[in-house]
Amino acid sequence: MKLMRYSRKHEPAALSRLGVLVGADLVADLREGYALYLIEEVGNPKGRELARLYMPSYIAEFLHAGEPAWLALGDAYAYLDRMVRSSPDAVGIGGERIFIPLAECRLYAPVRPGKLIAVGRNYREYTRRPGREAGKVPAAFVKTLSSITGPGRDIVKPPGVRELDCETELAVVISKRCKHVREEDAYDVVAGYTIVNDITARDVAKLEREGGNTFLAKSHDTFSPMGPWMVTRDAIPEPMHLRIQTRVNGHARQDSNSSDMIWSIPRLIAYLSQVTLMPGDVIATGSPGGGGLVNPEWYLASGDVIESEIEGIGILTNAVVDAPAT
Repeated sequence: MKLMRYSRKHEPAALSRLGVLVGADLVADLREGYALYLIEEVGNPKGRELARLYMPSYIAEFLHAGEPAWLALGDAYAYLDRMVRSSPDAVGIGGERIFIPLAECRLYAPVRPGKLIAVGRNYREYTRRPGREAGKVPAAFVKTLSSITGPGRDIVKPPGVRELDCETELAVVISKRCKHVREEDAYDVVAGYTIVNDITARDVAKLEREGGNTFLAKSHDTFSPMGPWMVTRDAIPEPMHLRIQTRVNGHARQDSNSSDMIWSIPRLIAYLSQVTLMPGDVIATGSPGGGGLVNPEWYLASGDVIESEIEGIGILTNAVVDAPAT
């Protein structure tokens, strides 16, 4: 399943809701659909109240509800999948259409994580360059939550930055509160997968590394586009064999595979869960390299359009704009 946070294009973000992709590029309103299922199929008069509880507006809230929410999602999806074939114009209890075309939706970053943990130097090809060698443990750091933006949103290039770069990364969404997870149990705490575009101001990073950090270089506002949705774990049974591509203005900048990771997803979860991981936390598993580090002519400029694509998930698209003068 592809779960998303969305609204209709004419609606404010405050009216965003939880949706699932069904049929031929249709988005189903999970709350309205589950309420209708409970009332009409199950005969439960409290369908609307239960739907609000198990189908909240945010995926992280859904994950906090635990196993009952997943069971409700399974029932809702099966019901909506049947309904869209026979009644694509169906309306919910409140009279609103349950199914709307994806093209009429405004998508948001699928998850509001408590922590966005990014991993560096995790692909063999990337670490073959001098000065980029892998360490004895994963090179992990935390990106600010204000750096997260959604699909179709602009990446704002800060004033004075000349070496803006992008990296497509497979991101893991944590399903439950966990700590000290064993490698063999790691996938039990995975809710699903999404795409993170790790934006970096390389020239700022060079200065910051002199002080031992890359804070601003990685965490300016909009420097972590995420989306377009979260694909549930069952839909990607082998995440360690996914093609990863980046295109800028239609030209290839990265083309690799998650099988090139040094630290696999289970190893990363085992290592990072030495701190408590919470439902909705996101781990961006690193980049296979490419971009401006390979060719300085590939640094991003205002007007560039980036397509971050991962097999089995989809395409995350964002454009670059210059920050307004201040």
